[in-house]
Amino acid sequence: MDDERLSDDLAAWACYRLDRLQPGLRILHLYDSNGVITKGGLLVRIGKTVSRA
Repeated sequence: MDDERLSDDLAAWACYRLDRLQPGLRILHLYDSNGVITKGGLLVRIGKTVSRA
């Protein structure tokens, strides 16, 4: 959300299943409030570890 005095409009969003992302550096594309892909993206580093229950 962007920070404004009078309103708080959605700037961009993304939804990804974390179990489907491969380890390493990834760019996650962002969508606008209408669900249309934007030019924005997030660079994230994905690391996974297996724990035994």
